[in-house]
Amino acid sequence: MKDAQKPDHVSLNTLVNYLRDGRFVIPDFQREFEWKPWDIRDLMRSIFLDYYIGSLLLWKGKPENFSALSCEPVYGYQGDGKPEYIVLDGQLRLTAIYYAFLAPDVPLPNRSNRFFYFVHVDKFMKEEYDQAFEYEWLTRRWAKILANKEAQFAAHLFPFSVIGATGWELPNWVQGYETFWKAKATEAKSAGDQKATTLAQNHCDNAKAFGELLQGITGQYQISYIELDKELKVDKVCDIFTQINSRGIRLDVFDLINALLKPKGLQLKQMWRDAASRLDDVETEKMNVYILQVMSILRQGYCSPMYLYFLLPGQEKSVRDPDGTRRKEILIPDIAQFETRWNAAVDALEGAITV
Repeated sequence: MKDAQKPDHVSLNTLVNYLRDGRFVIPDFQREFEWKPWDIRDLMRSIFLDYYIGSLLLWKGKPENFSALSCEPVYGYQGDGKPEYIVLDGQLRLTAIYYAFLAPDVPLPNRSNRFFYFVHVDKFMKEEYDQAFEYEWLTRRWAKILANKEAQFAAHLFPFSVIGATGWELPNWVQGYETFWKAKATEAKSAGDQKATTLAQNHCDNAKAFGELLQGITGQYQISYIELDKELKVDKVCDIFTQINSRGIRLDVFDLINALLKPKGLQLKQMWRDAASRLDDVETEKMNVYILQVMSILRQGYCSPMYLYFLLPGQEKSVRDPDGTRRKEILIPDIAQFETRWNAAVDALEGAITV
């Protein structure tokens, strides 16, 4: 077994190319692709923010193994492909990446419509990450926008499918976006509109910075994987897969915040135990996280996991003021304030459930 496992990593660009070529196939014993539209969006956000998205477990396949495991292409893939890897772990992530970046002409499972994904460049460059990443189902209006680059430039919409396109599509899009707003700045300056000139020039500068960021994401963002040797027997590979999927323990942002609060003398798990009976009319495993998210909404207007970190007592958050300047702000100064806000969030949730 010493040569059976080969840890490695691959760039996003290379991974997308492999997906386009149909190199990944899914064994029949894997569950169906069931991600919701917002799950795919959240994965795109994680990639663009340079977050770790987990490792893939791949088995270098042989024709007889593709047949023995009744392997099928990634959801949405059309064509014969060049099967090379059997995906043992990571099917959902790979399929989401394929769907967002390659934009197959198929609806999502259990949906009647095809979806496409994009990022608002202006919001992303202002670090408004919760609002920057979006998806839409393909109506006639959105089909026209997808077919019209100037409409995309004007609305600051960068379709993720541009990354999956071949040739010079990506650099041409970035150059076109910059040229569009450079022309707008010149036009506004000629008209004597200083405010519009400044705004258009800011978009032009952002276009260049966004292009450099895209180059870094596609070329330098790394996805780790473990490759199992193709000579492994099918029964051993199936056993490895079973072991992986039977030992999982649900760890989420609540567990992380709890661990970070312990050195500060706060027992978050006990606080949750004390509150749980008041909120048990709703059947969910995530109510403890919902309390933290309500705390976050009430204090800073955001509730995605990346913002919950700033609920830690004494933790500084970088804030951008309307004039563009940055400053540091402590949202929750001490343990007593954390407990007060936790209790307020529990009260709010209990009230909502009662209503």
